[in-house]
Amino acid sequence: MESERALRLTLAGDRSGNYVIVEQREDGSLVLAPDASMAAIRRRHGAAPATLAEFEAECGPLQPSDGEG
Repeated sequence: MESERALRLTLAGDRSGNYVIVEQREDGSLVLAPDASMAAIRRRHGAAPATLAEFEAECGPLQPSDGEG
């Protein structure tokens, strides 16, 4: 995990999308990389985490913990 929170930004135009600042150089220029966070991936795909009800409808009810692990 990163010790600092990454600075994120959104670009519009030919290179539109969500990016993170990888490096800020002495001359003020920035090195960017596509935002690969889970939140950004969900936004790109229009996805959201399943609710408990949705999960149980797909996979069945959750069982109580067996105490191992």
